[in-house]
Amino acid sequence: MSMRKFWQILCVCLCALVIPACGSDEDDPLPVDEEWRQLNDEAFQKQTQMEGYERLESQSNAGYILYKVLETGDSDEPIYFTSQVECYYKGTFVDGRVFTDMSFEHGAPATINVNEKIDGFATALQYMHPGDRWEIWIPQALGYGSAGSASRQQSDGTYSTEIKPYTTLIYEIEVTRVIEP
Repeated sequence: MSMRKFWQILCVCLCALVIPACGSDEDDPLPVDEEWRQLNDEAFQKQTQMEGYERLESQSNAGYILYKVLETGDSDEPIYFTSQVECYYKGTFVDGRVFTDMSFEHGAPATINVNEKIDGFATALQYMHPGDRWEIWIPQALGYGSAGSASRQQSDGTYSTEIKPYTTLIYEIEVTRVIEP
């Protein structure tokens, strides 16, 4: 066998081993559940008619969230896209299931960077002030959209909840303080 033929065979064998390893389950899109999508779209549209909820255009101009002021704080300190804030929050799906819970019942508030949150969450924070507590409804376009968010291990060893494509997210958020303006 010639040296050239040897290298060709070796390259083909290596490619056969390497190419499948390049794929990852994390890259696979989550399946779309059309019933879930419809349930979420209808719930958001119904909420637009509920008394006490206002529209707030997203900072990205990609749509709007709905919000209801539950408590107003005494501070008028602004929160910017580049701010780091401390807040309590609890996220639920339209069917009432909780997908994240950083509320008072779980101890200390979470420290978050506004610019690392999904569009709808970041938009709400930029209109809030320390002491404010709001309920917000985020349509899928300002949340995780058509891709959803797969369950993955967090830095603390826990796993995040899978969020299906086209999910409306409902949060209750209370800002406690601005750490970095």
